[in-house]
Amino acid sequence: MTNFFNFVLRWSFYLLIFLVPLVFYSGSHELFEYSKMMLTYAGTIIIVTSWLGKMVSEKKLIFRRTFLDIPILAYLLSHIISTIFSLDPHTSLWGYYTRFHEGLFATISYIALYYALVSNLVKKDVIKIITFGFMGASIVSIWGWLEHNGHSISCAFIPPNNFDVSCWIQDVKSRVFATLGQPNWMAAYLDIIILTSIGLLVNSKFENLNSKQGQNPKTALKLGLKYSDFILICLSSLFFAALVFTRSRSGIIGLAIGTAVFLILFLVKYGKAQIKNLRLVFIALSVFCLISLSVGLPLPVLDKINLGNLLSRKQAIENTPKTNPSDGYIDIGISESGDIRKIVWEGAIKVWQRYPIFGSGVETFAYAYYKDRPVAHNYVSEWDFLYNKAHNEFLNVLATTGSVGMLAYLSLIAVYIYWAIKTGLKTANDPILVFALLGSYISILITNFFGFSVVIVGIYFFLIPGFSLLLTDKEQPISKLPPKSPSNATQLLAWGILGIAVIFCELKLINMWQADKAFAYGKNLDGVQAYVQASDYLQQAVTLNPDEPTFTDELSYNDALLATLINQAASTSAQKAMIDPYIQSAIKYSNETIVSSPNSLPFWKTRTKVFYQLSAIQPNYILQSLEAITKAAELAPTDPKVHYNLGLILGRAGQTNDAIKAFEETVAMKIDYRDAHYALAAYYKELGNKDKAKEQLNFILNRIGPDKAAQDLLKEL
Repeated sequence: MTNFFNFVLRWSFYLLIFLVPLVFYSGSHELFEYSKMMLTYAGTIIIVTSWLGKMVSEKKLIFRRTFLDIPILAYLLSHIISTIFSLDPHTSLWGYYTRFHEGLFATISYIALYYALVSNLVKKDVIKIITFGFMGASIVSIWGWLEHNGHSISCAFIPPNNFDVSCWIQDVKSRVFATLGQPNWMAAYLDIIILTSIGLLVNSKFENLNSKQGQNPKTALKLGLKYSDFILICLSSLFFAALVFTRSRSGIIGLAIGTAVFLILFLVKYGKAQIKNLRLVFIALSVFCLISLSVGLPLPVLDKINLGNLLSRKQAIENTPKTNPSDGYIDIGISESGDIRKIVWEGAIKVWQRYPIFGSGVETFAYAYYKDRPVAHNYVSEWDFLYNKAHNEFLNVLATTGSVGMLAYLSLIAVYIYWAIKTGLKTANDPILVFALLGSYISILITNFFGFSVVIVGIYFFLIPGFSLLLTDKEQPISKLPPKSPSNATQLLAWGILGIAVIFCELKLINMWQADKAFAYGKNLDGVQAYVQASDYLQQAVTLNPDEPTFTDELSYNDALLATLINQAASTSAQKAMIDPYIQSAIKYSNETIVSSPNSLPFWKTRTKVFYQLSAIQPNYILQSLEAITKAAELAPTDPKVHYNLGLILGRAGQTNDAIKAFEETVAMKIDYRDAHYALAAYYKELGNKDKAKEQLNFILNRIGPDKAAQDLLKEL
């Protein structure tokens, strides 16, 4: 059985590295990360149970102590404690529902993969895992190349199932993301693969694998390249071209710094005399430069230096639009991503200052940020977006796990970097690959600094140190297994229990998958106002996974809408009797949601809408709607949209003066909020204060833009 378990372990790692970057499912609520995380959980369950089965087979504990034991233990404990004291323990366990990655269960999964790797695999297995990684990256890169040319394979699987880019709202031709979901995520993944391929190129040359004995004279090039070297150069060039198509600045910077780290460590180790062995890298980098010259790099200075611009410079100048002088309107325009990040980073630091020891809770940034959201966020183009990450992995860790979590995270990073440099320079059997993997690891840190980790990057973050450790091992001769002996009853029982555990856990994942699928379909039906059909799917989602507050939240609003629609159409007592079950169901699921996640701003917003809808049936429910929006305003004191809705509900409740105060607070937070200015004008008009009403309407017309409704109301005054 040992051979069987070893086989399952190896192939589970191969397939995990190959499939995770590729898998996505259009029927999920989140197309990319949910599928990748579910596959990671499924693979981890198989790997861990195979590992345990191997221990049963060999009747001994199989566990390798490593240089990362203490940092990993500290990192895990910090996450456990942060989850215990979390603003939302459910989210801390599973991750934010549109991200899923980096919850406590995900962290445990990655750590389990690390120890399963170093305890059961050997050096040659690492090379095979890397090879499978190249295979997956090749498909991703070709996918991206096709997207850049207007043909997204993804759209063939997403209705209306056309082989073009029409299924995406994003301009995927300008910034590709293939099967990764976002250009920066794809770039972070490709950085890892490119740097690993560069390491293999140098390793191949340095170990004299290009000897006459190893060459195929029919395929060798005049440059002396072995066929495998030529393939590696082609692959790395393909990966780099896909990276450029992502237009990711963090990806290019990460690759540049990672490559620099690799080359510096190589020269420190071997000296200038061995520069000749970098010839294949120089060839690959030359190809990279040609690609950059043809396409351009996503950096302000270098982007202008490309073949297209050089050939059509005159035409580009002639076609440059002329700017008009300011017309007096407030125009935020499209905010630069760097400016938005600075604002979010400021908020993340404030979250840490409020929760300095253990943070707000693993993956609870979406709940904690809005309490400390800078007012400056109201003056960027993404002012009403929900930010569930700090867009800086380090600040995200600091805000959500506090100083303890941050120190553990930094120790994990520092110990591996120190070990890799020390071991690579002094004792490593395969220092070149260790240096390349360290460069890949550094690239992860760079891309994480300007963004955040995703599933495949998280897997590599934990496995790269394991790869490095196994590569430094001396290749052990294959030892003969002891003669096969009959399995005893205890072993059979243990294997049976493990088999049942695997089936149970995998069925649980399938159950979660089906629940997410039903939820996604129901939410989409709600989006097209097919509320009756949506109700069935949302009920199914809640039945399959009743502990997920995202499902009960959506179902509560769906039931409130159905109650309102039935009330509008009801003409008989029998029809009116159908309303009450929906009202009670809406209230029940809203209560369950809030009890489960009392600090979630989106859930309080939904609760506000639920009772606002129900107030059309029973007016007294407006007070509960007011209570909910008041709580939302406490959770998001600088969110103008929340305060605007507070003003509307106060007005609906007959509290006119308080409504005006809420609208005044709204425009103080966001001076260009047209709806708040208009609401103020309407309420001032109602109170007979025509001068103030005119002031608000003139502000709309003079500073925000042409507005027929404002003009009409102004005429009435």
